[in-house]
Amino acid sequence: MRPSKFLPAFLLLLIFSTSGLAADLNYPYGSINLRLPPAEDPCPGFGDYFSALPEGMQSALWNPASLGKLKLAAASFSFLSGPGANPLTKTSKLNEMSGTVEVGAGEGSQSVAKYALFFRPLSDLIGVGTATKEIAVQSNLNYATSGAGQNFSAAERVNDWLVVGFASRNPLAADISLAGDFPLTGRAGMNLYGQNFGGFAVGNDGKLSFTFNPGQTYTTTNSAWSGFLSQEVTIPLTNISEFRDNIDVESPYVGTVAAQYGKFYAGINLLPIAASGQIDNDVRTVVNADTPGQSLYVPNFDPTDPAGSAGWFTDPNKYGAQGGYLAKPINLPTGDIVADARYSGFYSGSTARLDFGMMYDVSEWFTVGLAMENINGAVLTMNGNGLAGYAAYRNVNTQETSSLLLPGDGSGWTVFQDQWTTTDEVNGTPLALEQTKTYQLPKKVRLGFALKRPFLIAIDLEQDQTAFTIPTSQEITVSNLSFIRIGIESRLFSLPFWIRSGTTLALKPSIAGTDQQTIDNINKAFKYGIVPVKFDLGSTLGLWGWEINDSLGFSLMPVLSILQFDATNVDLSKTAYYSLSIVKGPWEIKYLTQVDPGATAAAYSAKPADASGNKSFQFSDLQYAQTLGVTYKF
Repeated sequence: MRPSKFLPAFLLLLIFSTSGLAADLNYPYGSINLRLPPAEDPCPGFGDYFSALPEGMQSALWNPASLGKLKLAAASFSFLSGPGANPLTKTSKLNEMSGTVEVGAGEGSQSVAKYALFFRPLSDLIGVGTATKEIAVQSNLNYATSGAGQNFSAAERVNDWLVVGFASRNPLAADISLAGDFPLTGRAGMNLYGQNFGGFAVGNDGKLSFTFNPGQTYTTTNSAWSGFLSQEVTIPLTNISEFRDNIDVESPYVGTVAAQYGKFYAGINLLPIAASGQIDNDVRTVVNADTPGQSLYVPNFDPTDPAGSAGWFTDPNKYGAQGGYLAKPINLPTGDIVADARYSGFYSGSTARLDFGMMYDVSEWFTVGLAMENINGAVLTMNGNGLAGYAAYRNVNTQETSSLLLPGDGSGWTVFQDQWTTTDEVNGTPLALEQTKTYQLPKKVRLGFALKRPFLIAIDLEQDQTAFTIPTSQEITVSNLSFIRIGIESRLFSLPFWIRSGTTLALKPSIAGTDQQTIDNINKAFKYGIVPVKFDLGSTLGLWGWEINDSLGFSLMPVLSILQFDATNVDLSKTAYYSLSIVKGPWEIKYLTQVDPGATAAAYSAKPADASGNKSFQFSDLQYAQTLGVTYKF
């Protein structure tokens, strides 16, 4: 590449690095708000739901046939409160970028043109040159978890064989807002020692030669002025970044109908499901309004007049000093946008899920159950509107580059033209948004039984019939995922005290689309064919007509629910939790608290370090979301 064409190439690199890097950097400030529906725990300490254990409308999502065992009627109400806003401060390390570009032509060309991209404002740069360093980037966020609303359910037995139920449910939603100005200062340096370009030739000793006509070449006696032989251009830019995204997934209500025929029960659920997402991301690159004047220096002689120019090559006060050169100004659009990357659009879609379930009382102490979730194979298709994904930049003026160092030409160079170029990718990453996004809702089959003598034991086998992908760089596909759920309850001797425990075991799934090392790690984890992913422990104390229940547990199921786009799963947000309920006659008051991972991370990040700069995690650092509910059975 000739030196006269190095600057345009550098400027294009600067623009594309600006657009690409801005999407990957942490920003100075932002907010994340997660809205959760009230949590549920109908069988405290037992492990949530089982297909052969009825809990009225609360267990209808697991097996709609369970509603058929409702004695008369029931109503419940619950709401969730989050831990509020938590500030989060994070410091990241980031290496500035630098490199070289080949200049010169033919034999002897060298990589002597250098560039650097500093993630600092011009005022923070010391001296000249392209030496970069590692910098610290601090991000400040406010993270908050709040309740999405109140859940309400009611069910009533219509006659001896028919029961109907209705439940309102609240959405899972997240709002993310990130914004900030990020400085990017580009610097290009040209070193002309030992280069040949056009009529110029610069020796390694710095002597400058110029060929006016074939056979008519003049050479300076000593080295040319160093300010001409080594030149730098610095362009300070600012990335103005604004990211505003939100997603909302809701199933506003559940309608259940269950029927009884002797010892046989059957039921159907209908769940409308809707989702919407707003993407509004924009990164604009602006040439700073206070950008200092930039110039290139060219020899001040007439390239068309050999005789009149001969004196320039013999006078060291001309070829060897700044006075012998013209300052060629570089015109920049200070205060104007020179690049813009946009990624925006709105998605919305809806569908309806149909569940079917059966239960059969083999005897008064033994029940079997079968539930089929999403028997209609519902698919959520989200259509996009107002989609935009592009990167646009002002074209660099390359028409004048061949004459940038032309002797005697002190006219200015306007770098950025009024014409724009638009592309749908940045650094090889496509920006175009899909017109539709399709999500296959999980289809599940559950088969289980409940044995009530000599103690209560319930076992369910759940098979997930829908494959899903893990969005990594290799997009791993998981299929044939199955679980075994086991719950046990036993009375402690003859005391009015019962203890319960439950566990969920994941069976080894089929994995595709990943490397052998990952498969080997999965095989190692499933060495015995199963991996525990959920555990519960609870108890009940009965005194003078009062019943006190408590439980605690932890679960990895929320991760799977999110990957499967399963927003109706009861384990959606319960990673670690504790519940306490009091029952008196037809009334039940329940309190459930669950660890909020996001708020906990934010609180720990804001925690001050000790004198040595270290900090340790303590139980008091945990943040909780709390659900309070009331149920009345009559």
